Amino acid sequence: MTQASPRGETTGQSVGAQVILFQVGGKSFAVDLAQVEQIIDYREPTRTPLRPPYVEGVLEHRGRYLALVNLRRRFGLTEDGPAHPAVLLLSGVGPDPLVGLVVDQVLRVLSLPSEGVLSPPPRVFGIRAEYIRGVANAAGRPIVWLDIVKVLTATEAITLLA
Repeated sequence: MTQASPRGETTGQSVGAQVILFQVGGKSFAVDLAQVEQIIDYREPTRTPLRPPYVEGVLEHRGRYLALVNLRRRFGLTEDGPAHPAVLLLSGVGPDPLVGLVVDQVLRVLSLPSEGVLSPPPRVFGIRAEYIRGVANAAGRPIVWLDIVKVLTATEAITLLA
């Protein structure tokens, strides 16, 4: 499949995936656009007992309750994030029908050409390859395309290096 330019011309690059590009801890990450139901502003969740440290609590959204997972905490970052983070509402990423993923900033939707996505090395930013679908480049910056299902369902700690 070729990608059309804004004027309707084809560019010759095949589209590998549509992703949402976002930042956490100053690094660029992406998840599949098909997994993102909506992007909402952060609201303080209701705290719940017996939860992993990276789960902030539960949030009610349009009559549904969902777990709110802070990706900074999931990656072991100890410093505070921005005052107004964003929440990606993800569906089909685990046992819960809907999960909120707290990220520092949502940047944009991006088309990753299939030939531009590389297999990850053993570790990227300290994250093991098993949690990464691929690595790409956008405007000279590396993008880590996360396997968000594995990131959210793994029981071990996942550490993001500075």
